[in-house]
Amino acid sequence: MRAEILKDLARTTRSGARLRRALTPAIAASVTVACLLAAAPALAKNLYTLDANADSGGQIVVDAAGNGYIAWLRHGSPDLVMFCKIPANGRCAGAINLPLPSANLSNGQPDQPFAVLGAANQVWVVAPRAGLGDIVYWLSTDGGQSFGAPVDVTVAGDFAGGKTVADILLDPAEPSITATPPVAYFDIASAGPGLGYSWLPSNLASGGEATSFSFALPATPPVGTAALGEQPDGYPLEAYSTLGTGQLGSPDTVYYFRQTVASASVAALSDAWASSATLVGPGYLPALAGGPKGLFLAYYGYVTEGLIGRPSVLRVLPYDQATGQFGAPASLAVDRQNNTSLNAGGTINENAKTGELGVVWPEFGAGGTVMRLWTSKDGGAKFSGATKVAKIGGGYGGTAALAMNAKGGGFIAFQTSGGLQIANLAPISKPKKH
Repeated sequence: MRAEILKDLARTTRSGARLRRALTPAIAASVTVACLLAAAPALAKNLYTLDANADSGGQIVVDAAGNGYIAWLRHGSPDLVMFCKIPANGRCAGAINLPLPSANLSNGQPDQPFAVLGAANQVWVVAPRAGLGDIVYWLSTDGGQSFGAPVDVTVAGDFAGGKTVADILLDPAEPSITATPPVAYFDIASAGPGLGYSWLPSNLASGGEATSFSFALPATPPVGTAALGEQPDGYPLEAYSTLGTGQLGSPDTVYYFRQTVASASVAALSDAWASSATLVGPGYLPALAGGPKGLFLAYYGYVTEGLIGRPSVLRVLPYDQATGQFGAPASLAVDRQNNTSLNAGGTINENAKTGELGVVWPEFGAGGTVMRLWTSKDGGAKFSGATKVAKIGGGYGGTAALAMNAKGGGFIAFQTSGGLQIANLAPISKPKKH
């Protein structure tokens, strides 16, 4: 599946909450298991292998000081959920293995974990388990130095129909987010073959309410990837692409659903969303990022339809809250596709303080694969030229993750056959004119 990686999970406070519910908090005692990462040779000055035995990509976010927080899976039976706090402009010195609940370990394989920043020093790591229809989360109240015991929460509706989780965001506007012990509210996007949305509080086991539902899709092809973002009014928007055949007349196509009004209750949340999807256009690998300069969509759009070898254009579109539509796109690059690049892309990120946009996307060429970066400081009106920021080894898979800090730096995480790689945003070549 064309899995869409992390958009900007470190969000600013939402301007309007969708629900106002009283919650009873429940948090486990603090248990930490730490282990040092095996030393790995640097691939370039700004690139190193975080985990040679990774079984997933890395979901990464940054705090106001520029520190990175990343979660991923390490190969095991079941896979191990790993976490590391990376100093600004530094490297991961040691990772924490977050233990799974003792129950259901034999069939409790976790899916891609997500690192989510909360209020104050709260760091949440959330690992869905589609096979069990639950999530496991760990909470740190000391900025990621130590974590409480795992908390297992069964999800109502099994991720809206047993689908794979594609994105998780924290809703920090809810009134109990600073409660002691803390309570978090998670927005969950799920995809394949349909499209789902779940709203889940961390205290579900002690009386919190949750909901999960599937969207009515306008087309019959299965959903390939999904992404979750936040509109300027605070309501979520879920973008997705359907999988065409690649033949003329049957392209992959990007759509989105959006919440349009407040919901009076958790049970009625599905009624607060638009009843039908809005078409963006033929394309694939959608990614969303929201922040102080609004919501933006990045995706690969078709130049012409056809089979492998067709060119695709990397587009970035701003969202207009007044119309509920995405505006005119900025076109960053035109890439000729192959079997790998059709299923492996990048992402978009918006710094939660400055609103600076960053787009990272791989380029597959005869001279090797490189990661490119474009930035915009004016809300997407103008982007820099493409800067090559990392050389990518063989076996690039999935999509990249990007987290930008307020000083123009940050981290890129992506998976190759050599493991989970981390790069900073330092250029390895002069930028191309755009």
